[in-house]
Amino acid sequence: MVKLAEPIVSFARPPVVEVVAGLSFADAAPEFAVALGAFWKDRLREKFPVLQQQPPYSPPRESFQEIDAFAGISFQLGGQFPVPRLWATTEDGSELIQMQTEWFARNWRKVKPDDEYNRWNSRREALAESYTDLVEYLATADFVNPAISQCEVSYINHVDLTDLGLDHGSLARVVKIGETELNSFPLEQVTLQLAFAIRDEEPIGRLHFGVKPALNAIGKPIYIIELTARSVPGHYEIDSALSFLDRGRDAINSSFVSLTTAEMQEKWGREQ
Repeated sequence: MVKLAEPIVSFARPPVVEVVAGLSFADAAPEFAVALGAFWKDRLREKFPVLQQQPPYSPPRESFQEIDAFAGISFQLGGQFPVPRLWATTEDGSELIQMQTEWFARNWRKVKPDDEYNRWNSRREALAESYTDLVEYLATADFVNPAISQCEVSYINHVDLTDLGLDHGSLARVVKIGETELNSFPLEQVTLQLAFAIRDEEPIGRLHFGVKPALNAIGKPIYIIELTARSVPGHYEIDSALSFLDRGRDAINSSFVSLTTAEMQEKWGREQ
């Protein structure tokens, strides 16, 4: 069970490169996809002038039955032809709105090396503002607003290993796991996936903590640490969704502090 950190631990140089706060929809009418395109044209285009099509995102549905303990992967077979996901971005690409019939999200992305993450409150407010704008637009355009069925928040971190003189076999220097060897063969790389229940008296969501090896844009080794807190399926108003996202962000902070090493936290400038 996740225990929340109080107060939140901050870092002067956090490795975060992207933050996503999103809402899943249920029972959206077919014309909702058309409404989203019109919403961009009428309300978003001035601030988010770049529009792209991306493959659809199918938000996993969290369940607390044993076979569904890792709900981070989902598959769709059959059904209707998938509707593309729209990405509306600012000119520099740092701010992004994702829109599709099942999903609406706000992203912050680090596009320049000296870009600084502007903290959770700004991400929460950005999602609330964009969603409220969407609801108001749907009302004026006589479209039905679909119900919020889940919500999630993700933090994606890139840990540069070259600067530390490390490689993909050095996960124990980054995350608190034991060193592993097979006879005399050194470990080359590790992929790690953990899941934790977020509970009150009953489970209200799940936290996923994942680490995988990758290469950066210039081919140097990094670890990608991704943390996602996702609510259980239900019926949410925007206020209750934001309340869970606050709780999820706290769980992400707590697990990041608990599972990364003191060496890394010093490098990232832990502030308390």
